Amino acid sequence: MKTRRIDVPEDLVTLLKQSRLGTRPQADQVKLALALHLFLEGVISIGKAAELSGEARASFELLLGEMGVPAVRYDETEYERDLGGIAAAKRRTST
Repeated sequence: MKTRRIDVPEDLVTLLKQSRLGTRPQADQVKLALALHLFLEGVISIGKAAELSGEARASFELLLGEMGVPAVRYDETEYERDLGGIAAAKRRTST
């Protein structure tokens, strides 16, 4: 994977040290923060976020849980699709 160096304001580095990510090496803090943000925005999947952060997927999911962030996105459209599937299954089993 290609990398790029960027300047990170010292204030951000200080704030990251105060976060849940603060016990990790600085570069890992930044990678994790960016990957978390992109995942929360729905730009990348959880698997891609884990990969970009350098974490195993299970570790990334545990971190999300510690932060109170659901690892699974379940929106209204998916809920309605599941309800339709349940109704169809009930119709098949009742005939």
